[in-house]
Amino acid sequence: MCIPSVATGSKDSGYVDDKPAKHVEKVSQREFEEGDPGFVDERTSKYKPKKKETFLETLIKELAG
Repeated sequence: MCIPSVATGSKDSGYVDDKPAKHVEKVSQREFEEGDPGFVDERTSKYKPKKKETFLETLIKELAG
């Protein structure tokens, strides 16, 4: 029995082997000593995330006000 060449499928699995860079980019001396200026530490008391109101709270405000 003959098997057509199309029936066996292709040999390419579609897997892309992207290797990560082998080095880590150096930071500046100022950033090393003082830290990242864009970093927000959520553990400190200065940072307070905005509280989202629930649907029920907004509905009560609309009805009351």
